[in-house]
Amino acid sequence: MKNENTLAALNAISKTVSSSLELNEVLDSTIEIVLEILDADSARIYLLNDKKDCLNLVAHRGLSEETTMLSHMKCRKVGDGLLGKTAINGKAKVVDNLPRANDPYVDSLFFNEGLLYSAYIPLVSKGNPVGMMCVSSRYKFKFSGDCVEFLTAVGNQIGIAVDNANLYENLKLAYNELKEAQEQVIRTEKMASLGKLAATIAHEINNPLAAVLTYIKLLIKLITLGRFTPERMEDISRYLNTMESETARCGEIVKNLLAFSRQSKITIKPYSIEEIIDRSMILIAHDLELKDIRIVKEIESDIPLIQCDFRQIQQTLLNLMGNASEAMTGGGTLTVTAKHSEKGDFLEILISDTGCGISEENLKNIFEPFFTTKEEGKGVGLGLSVVYGIISKHNGSVRVESEPGKGSTFKVCLPVHSHQVCPDHKTKEGINNGKKTSYSCG
Repeated sequence: MKNENTLAALNAISKTVSSSLELNEVLDSTIEIVLEILDADSARIYLLNDKKDCLNLVAHRGLSEETTMLSHMKCRKVGDGLLGKTAINGKAKVVDNLPRANDPYVDSLFFNEGLLYSAYIPLVSKGNPVGMMCVSSRYKFKFSGDCVEFLTAVGNQIGIAVDNANLYENLKLAYNELKEAQEQVIRTEKMASLGKLAATIAHEINNPLAAVLTYIKLLIKLITLGRFTPERMEDISRYLNTMESETARCGEIVKNLLAFSRQSKITIKPYSIEEIIDRSMILIAHDLELKDIRIVKEIESDIPLIQCDFRQIQQTLLNLMGNASEAMTGGGTLTVTAKHSEKGDFLEILISDTGCGISEENLKNIFEPFFTTKEEGKGVGLGLSVVYGIISKHNGSVRVESEPGKGSTFKVCLPVHSHQVCPDHKTKEGINNGKKTSYSCG
């Protein structure tokens, strides 16, 4: 054996071991290299079972199917025959004349396969036995000290491969167990969410329905008793107005639930964010005027178009503006900003208010379904969940910065469309209590 050949072979085996976690692939490749280098006729690799009391044939080359199917060839007890005894003492053994060897299984190797010479090499990993390798030849072949040393080095490489494969299998097992546990948690959370949803809907809808039912009964009683008179019209009108508002409240709850649960496809097209902002402002302007809230619009020049579903982004802005207005119970300023994002291919839309702000404790739950800080009867906590879902489907992001008493800012990032830009704006228009005002913006 030439040193350069053995070094090249060991290098090839080492590369195979380090580049593959498929043990069968590594073992087959190793056997092929060994037989080519030694010009031997057959090779077998056995690995110890978990109990370390049995050697199982896992890879072989150069033997007939008839021989490999023999029970003592497929599985060998540790200590049984030359193979089993070598596994116990942990030292390589060379047999120059198999027919004369003291082994009850030489007949299957000599008479069936014509093998005369064999080397038995322990496979070791980190000082611990993991299996055996047997290399045999039909013709006169001297397993010299160099050959045994080479095969021992190969055995060490196989030991590393076995270790890697075991670690990989353990990792896969741990991953599958973790995945199963995670799925179980998700199933449990879904059931808990369904229970919470059912309780929330029942509570939120039951109260207005109970009020409506009460007034209906009262009206029926007035009619039955003949008291449905002009003198009572003021009371009757109040009853009907209450019924109308409570029914509308039920409708709003159902609308929010539908928006949260709807899995509609989005239609992505290039749109001007300023156009979406303007339309959203028009829809909410009257409500802001009633609450004495001034709205300011700031649009950066050369702003690019965004890739979005117009309707859904408008719904997002309306939800965020609506939340901002509810946070400013005593009036204030709502600022809507659109500018280039530091991310490059994104546009940033900021909805800022001068309201009450959000506590640090509530910030971490702000986008969770059914989480709300509003008083009972004012909402079911789905608005920001809808916002989060819409922005996620647009491959964007939404985050919030807030401090109690100092207002809040919601930051929405959306992908831009190509390199198109809207016309340059020297002045921008805002809406102040329902009226348009011009002012410069930077």
